[in-house]
Amino acid sequence: MNWNPGGISEAVLKLRNTEIMLRMQETGVAAVSDTTLHGHHCLRAAINNHRTVRDDLAFLAAEVVRIGTLLEAQNP
Repeated sequence: MNWNPGGISEAVLKLRNTEIMLRMQETGVAAVSDTTLHGHHCLRAAINNHRTVRDDLAFLAAEVVRIGTLLEAQNP
């Protein structure tokens, strides 16, 4: 998973996605971590709870988009 609206350098994307990850961890929305996959910085979530449902994953994705959009508006 990665927030990428297009037209942004890999370096800036890494900074923004790292900030998304930290904000999600600090607020308790999700305990995502990060990794590099095929040379690209990515966010990842380990789904270990048997109670996880599709709505939980949809909420996670929506929060990545919401926080990324907020950061983009604050730092165009």
